[in-house]
Amino acid sequence: MSKQQKLEYMISNIPDNKLDIVLAFVEFILNQETEINNSLLSEPSLAKDWLSEEENAAWENL
Repeated sequence: MSKQQKLEYMISNIPDNKLDIVLAFVEFILNQETEINNSLLSEPSLAKDWLSEEENAAWENL
């Protein structure tokens, strides 16, 4: 099995809740030679906390 085939197989079996993380990593690798905002790489994993009802309630009165 080639590396390409192995990657395609592994990606096709990734749970949906991890696809954002994999996508962010692949985009990082492909854009590695250009200047990028590294804070965008953590956005998918942080969004789970940012977009919660508890978080909204905590910031509601600010």
